[in-house]
Amino acid sequence: MTSRVEESISPARAALRSATHAAHQRLHGHPALAALAAGTIAPTQYLQLLARLYGFHLPFERALTEASLRHGVDLRIGARAHLLARDLVDLGAMGEAIAILPMAEAPALRSPGEWLGALYVREGSTLGAMRLAAALDPLLGDGNPRGRRFLSGGDAEGWRQCCAALEAGAARGLLPEIVEGARASFHALERWLADQNFTPTLPITMRGAPGK
Repeated sequence: MTSRVEESISPARAALRSATHAAHQRLHGHPALAALAAGTIAPTQYLQLLARLYGFHLPFERALTEASLRHGVDLRIGARAHLLARDLVDLGAMGEAIAILPMAEAPALRSPGEWLGALYVREGSTLGAMRLAAALDPLLGDGNPRGRRFLSGGDAEGWRQCCAALEAGAARGLLPEIVEGARASFHALERWLADQNFTPTLPITMRGAPGK
């Protein structure tokens, strides 16, 4: 969750980082994510990872949007899950196959604090994804945006707004709920990615590196 966007770490963010560190490290060790970071991910493995991430981020994004309305939060949730669908199409997936991919159960986000914790996970992962995008050059070609729109589509302004919202929430005494929401979101993603035998419902094959 680190970023050059924010040079200093506030007490609230330090508490969140500490509370989610173990889950964060376990995700780094996930076979597909580790291969992605190392630039060694195989075409089929990348397709399966994109399909699984789409199945998580689409309901997660919807849950964040619905909870923001329910809790009266005035903060825009930028749409990003559709970029995963575009990446899948870029790499050979048919729309019919994408439409019936399994979907995860999103965290409940029962309070404004839990919502902020989930937002922290979502926006922090966006920055992390931006750093992973370049690692796909061996697979997709240098600088080619197709097939990695989700990873490279981050928004630093969204992270700044998230940090400001976290500080405001912590000042209102919501830090325990924020931590709980972040933990629940990390654990939901861990559980969803833990099924390493997952394969898309319909065959998805790679046409070849886009643009080549």
